[in-house]
Amino acid sequence: MDSDQIARRDRYYEIAKSLKNSSDLYLKAIKSIESNPEDPSYYQWVKEANLLIDAAFPEKFQAHKVPQHALEKSSAFDWGVFLKILIPILIVLGVLLFTVFSGTTGDMTKSWNTDEITKNAQYPKSNK
Repeated sequence: MDSDQIARRDRYYEIAKSLKNSSDLYLKAIKSIESNPEDPSYYQWVKEANLLIDAAFPEKFQAHKVPQHALEKSSAFDWGVFLKILIPILIVLGVLLFTVFSGTTGDMTKSWNTDEITKNAQYPKSNK
């Protein structure tokens, strides 16, 4: 076995030992509840067992709770953000429409009168 396999085997052994100990602590908590349901001392056994499981699996994490004020703020419609997005869009569209309708776009070499549309749309003939 190479060093990685030995380290992995040792890690699995430690995990198994921690899980066995936490299982024994959970059994103690069950016996404590069965012997005296009014006594809250079983919390001690459960807490120690949970700590052993957390130590066995350090990659396990608990998700942090999102603060209530952050949830309330995100659920409301924000007109400020809406206007910050809408105003530049309207400005860009306005500029584009102005340039299109003022005639500054398109092919300026052709006249687009209705009388000359067919003449300007024809393919140029060669003079051979």
